[in-house]
Amino acid sequence: MEPFMSDPPKISVLVLNYNGKKYLKECFESLLASEARDHEILFLDNQSEDGSCEYMKREFPEIRIVSLDQNYGFAMGNNLGVEEASGEYIVFLNNDTKVEKGWLKALHEVMTRDPGVGVVGSKLLFYDHPEKVNSAGGNIVFNGQGYDIGFLNDDREEYNVQEDKGAVCGASMMVKKQTFIDLGGFDPSYFLYFEDIDLCWRYWLIGYRVVYVPESVVYHKFGGTSGGAKENPFRLFYGTRNSMLNVLKNYQLTYLLIPMVFNLIYHTLQLVAFAFRFKYQSMWSIIKAYGSVIYLLPTMARNRRFVQKMRKVSDRKLFKQKVIVSLKEAIREWIRLYKTRSIDSS
Repeated sequence: MEPFMSDPPKISVLVLNYNGKKYLKECFESLLASEARDHEILFLDNQSEDGSCEYMKREFPEIRIVSLDQNYGFAMGNNLGVEEASGEYIVFLNNDTKVEKGWLKALHEVMTRDPGVGVVGSKLLFYDHPEKVNSAGGNIVFNGQGYDIGFLNDDREEYNVQEDKGAVCGASMMVKKQTFIDLGGFDPSYFLYFEDIDLCWRYWLIGYRVVYVPESVVYHKFGGTSGGAKENPFRLFYGTRNSMLNVLKNYQLTYLLIPMVFNLIYHTLQLVAFAFRFKYQSMWSIIKAYGSVIYLLPTMARNRRFVQKMRKVSDRKLFKQKVIVSLKEAIREWIRLYKTRSIDSS
């Protein structure tokens, strides 16, 4: 079987993997069955140790395998995959997903309909609970974090509206290859977590729109590869650090101080709460995150100059358009999630 029908292909689908062998059968079977083969599929492997590459060679010989020489994480791993891709359009797809028929066509149609669209993303439903929303687009929070719209809610009509969002989830998103490269791709400093928030933020800064496409449906085993627990020390370190990097890099100077002060207060309160609960690993994750931010300051200064030089849209306008949501709106969402999780665990 040929990996794609057109030469060169219009679309390259990149599936990044690290020790995710148990997810690959369902992911790639759904990809191969989903639509006409006018696109290429690349399997990018971050030096897995579970036999993932051998499995792919044996079970899916038609898929092109790109073996990376170390675990580069989500950001750099996908950047390296883009260098190998032939398509005009790039789709980033998590390995712990299953796609519905027509998912790719829906993304491509919206992407090519309007030159002002820079990023499009799928509706993500929980694999084990397909009646529940994983992501119906995302919001960028003023302190550099982000959250998935509709997370844990029942899938209902309000999540079937195609519209602009602050961000879309990197588990299934499409970009135009050349624009992605011009923008610097995913920031490799991030490794993983909030790199999709950062990327979408930068697209908005240079005048592109980010669109949520509910007609493109993907089922996601949330946290399958990296672990989904909120207080996972690994997740806490990168989430804390990368939200601060988002602020340092993407805001204009006039908007920089308030979110940085907020983060300092918020993380201090987190440390106190973890101390009372004897969560010393979690405390250490936050402390390490601040150390890493300090270490990365020279890199962030260079990245900041690059981003701000490309900027075409002011922060004020992004707040007005609700590309970046206020603290009040974010707190409302965090309270909703806390209540939802409390009900689910009771």
